[in-house]
Amino acid sequence: MANRFVYVALDYDDQTRNLAFAASLANVRSDRFGFKVNLDAVANFSPTAQNPYSFVKQVMDLGRPVFVDMKMWNGGRTMENIAKGCASLGVDIVNMYAHAGPAFIGRVKDSLRGTQTQLFAVTVLTHYTDSDTQRLYGCSLAEAAKRLGKIGFESGADGLIMPANHIGDMKLAPIKILSPGIRPAWYENKSDNDQEQTVTPREAIDNGANSLVVGSPVRKSPDPVAALERIIAEIS
Repeated sequence: MANRFVYVALDYDDQTRNLAFAASLANVRSDRFGFKVNLDAVANFSPTAQNPYSFVKQVMDLGRPVFVDMKMWNGGRTMENIAKGCASLGVDIVNMYAHAGPAFIGRVKDSLRGTQTQLFAVTVLTHYTDSDTQRLYGCSLAEAAKRLGKIGFESGADGLIMPANHIGDMKLAPIKILSPGIRPAWYENKSDNDQEQTVTPREAIDNGANSLVVGSPVRKSPDPVAALERIIAEIS
C-alpha cells in the first residue's frame, strides 16, 4: 500500500449501485486509490444480494486495492474466519476494534501470517465527541484515541484507524495510519453532518495519516471522477 493513498467508500445501500459506482472510477489514471467495502454491503440480506465472496471479488476484479471495513469485535474464532476469508481473496486491509483487546488482536494477526492482508485496529470513530468517549471510556476523545492506539500498536496490528486531528496525541513508533472523516475545503454539502472529527485531505496527510477514507465528497459530487482526482492531487 503506497503512502498517501485514498480508499473511496462504496456507501450506497445496495450492491449493484456500489459496483456501478466503483466501475465508474476504476479508470482514473492514478495508482493512489482503491475502494472501501462496508459491512452492510458484504452482509446484505436482500433476496437478490450476492454472497460476500462474489461481491467482494467483483470489486477486487476492478484491479484496485480493497479495504473490507468489518469493524470486527466478536469471538476469536469468528474474527479469524472473517479475516482468513478476506485474505483468501487478496484483500488489502481488514479491521477490528482495538478494544477487542491484545489477545484477540494477536490472534487475528496470527491468522493472516503468510498473506498480503493487513490488520488495522480501529481506535475511536469520527462521529464521536468527548461526551461519547467520556461515557464509553471515562476519558476525553484524545485520550481514548491514544490509549486504543497504544493497544493496537503493542498488539501487533499493521496500522491504526483514527481521526486525523488526533494523530498527534499519540507517542508511538511509526505505524500506518488510516483516517476517515475527510472533508475537502471545497466540499459544500452542508447536510453531511454525521462526522464530528473532520479534516481536509491535506491536513490529514500533514498530521501523519498515510491513507484516507473518502466517501461523500466523491460519491455525492456532480462529477465523482473529477472530485477523486482533485483529492489525489491535494495529497500528492
